[in-house]
Amino acid sequence: MKNLLNVVFAAFALLVVPATTMGQELNNSERPGSVLVFPKFLRGAVQTEQGILARTEIEISVTCPQGATCPDNMAVTLRAHWVCPGFFFTPCRETDFTLRTTVRGSLYFNPENIFPTNASVPVAPCNGGYLVVWVVNSQGQPIKFDGLIGDGIIREGPDSASAYNAIPIQASDALVTGALVNLGAGGSLMFDGGPGNYKAATGTVTGTVRYDRLATPTQGPIQTSLTLLTLDVRSNDFNYPTVVDLNFFSTNEALLSTFTAFFCWNEIRLADIDVNLRESFMGRKGLVTSTDAEKIPLFGIADATGPVTLLGLIETNEFPLAGGPPARGYIYSMYNDSRPVPTSFVPR
Repeated sequence: MKNLLNVVFAAFALLVVPATTMGQELNNSERPGSVLVFPKFLRGAVQTEQGILARTEIEISVTCPQGATCPDNMAVTLRAHWVCPGFFFTPCRETDFTLRTTVRGSLYFNPENIFPTNASVPVAPCNGGYLVVWVVNSQGQPIKFDGLIGDGIIREGPDSASAYNAIPIQASDALVTGALVNLGAGGSLMFDGGPGNYKAATGTVTGTVRYDRLATPTQGPIQTSLTLLTLDVRSNDFNYPTVVDLNFFSTNEALLSTFTAFFCWNEIRLADIDVNLRESFMGRKGLVTSTDAEKIPLFGIADATGPVTLLGLIETNEFPLAGGPPARGYIYSMYNDSRPVPTSFVPR
């Protein structure tokens, strides 16, 4: 009887799993991927004790996928897109380019295309945005090659630098290494976790935040910002705005509910989301959680509405009492609710 009850309960559990998650594979942020998403780049350069360096440095390394055999000097070709934010009736611009390396090789480059770099790339078409990179074959077709890892370095001033890990997205477990990944309408990359596609990402973010502080006679100011992006982008085209509700909590659980909206990508100060998101009102630190991000219609644009992916970073900069650039900064990735959201990125 006990075994029979176990079978009944197991069957019931399968019935109550949401239909949207059945059969959808979710990406693993701790494993190399066939795709890398770098949530933030900034153009510009800074004068440091090492000389003039790009404000953002992108680093990509290639490992041999699990279970594959990779000979020495095995060539790997990557397709990359600088993706920019849009605005009302302003397209989300992008610039695409090709990168070439080898298994166990590494690339480093920047959106200004200045020294030091070992890969010449086009200058990004905007002051800030995100970068998406995926593995392709010799014909430029996306393939499964779960071997990409990477990180981004952000220099906010001559004496301040911080870094983050790129977000990897694997191809379907149903594919073997080197197999073609399915494309959607218009040659779109499909991040929906379906067989033969890329694995899915999620539509919510959560993390711990350091609330903003104004300068005092004895302490320099502190500023925290959220970087948010969606992979549901029609690059070089018009896009609906992505709207996301945000719930901020103090350390003793006091709630402040607000929202933000963006086109494709945005970096925004906490105090610009809501003036009350300061230490004087919320306390020193707290929690931020989002609801499901979604695109809402905007008259005259032929985009799709509904739930979309949401990825993000939290960045805090601590400034010196005397003013000037940040004295130090730190960036960290946000968590998610593990619920996949079907996504299509439409490169142009």
